[in-house]
Amino acid sequence: MWPVLVTIVAVLIPLSRMLPPLYEFRVRSRIFRWYGQLRGVEARIGVRPREELLRELEILEERVGHISVPLSYADEVYALRTHIQLVSNRVREPHPLSETAA
Repeated sequence: MWPVLVTIVAVLIPLSRMLPPLYEFRVRSRIFRWYGQLRGVEARIGVRPREELLRELEILEERVGHISVPLSYADEVYALRTHIQLVSNRVREPHPLSETAA
């Protein structure tokens, strides 16, 4: 019985060190996957119509509002929402190319 118990403990100790970073990665990945979409919208500023981009940002912000994360990671959700607002403000700014064409 002792050899089995020692083997189980020997396996559980390294595993217990791996679980917190794995948990953190899973929670943060729920937030960071939205940054890819935000970057896509930002890359299309000046290329796509402003209304279309603002609609995409509204949808993105609504979906982000439904992300469920532990309270200790709420600051990252708020940072994402702030970044969405920053991109939204950039979309609303007059674009230099559109002003010269008009």
